[in-house]
Amino acid sequence: MTSTVLHSLTVPWIRPPHRMDLLLSDELPDGYTVSTAVVVALDSADRTLLTRVDLPGRGWELPGGHLDPGESAPVAAARELAEETGLDVRPDRLTLYGGQRITLLGPPPAEYRYAARGFMAFYTVRLDHEGAPTRPHPDSECAQAEWLGRDDVALRAAGAAWLPLHAALFD
Repeated sequence: MTSTVLHSLTVPWIRPPHRMDLLLSDELPDGYTVSTAVVVALDSADRTLLTRVDLPGRGWELPGGHLDPGESAPVAAARELAEETGLDVRPDRLTLYGGQRITLLGPPPAEYRYAARGFMAFYTVRLDHEGAPTRPHPDSECAQAEWLGRDDVALRAAGAAWLPLHAALFD
């Protein structure tokens, strides 16, 4: 697969001037540092597993988070999926399908903790059965995890920058 840019935007949670490209690709982009790994888990009924983070400015999200030092993106994605939803999936079952490519439009400010060219890797996994009820790990920031149909994903996560990447899985 070649890389395809679905959409370009800026987001309020990245303060320095930047461009975010929503990218479909089966390869990590050259010259970009992977900081975050996200999983779109789909069950046999085409439902998506979302988490709800009960913090100001958060809400329904895809499970995922930052890579630990020395951790690969697929290992981080599988770890975050288990922590935030209780669903255990081996990293080798995850397939990279794109992500959010973030490019700062100038030098990063001193307080900016990420690379000037960062990538949030999106993986997918398809279950061969309907997803069972899940429960976040007690130490997780997530208050709830739930399998949702496409329309409910769009309603609960309205405005999320990743929605076009999610929709592309069904095109």
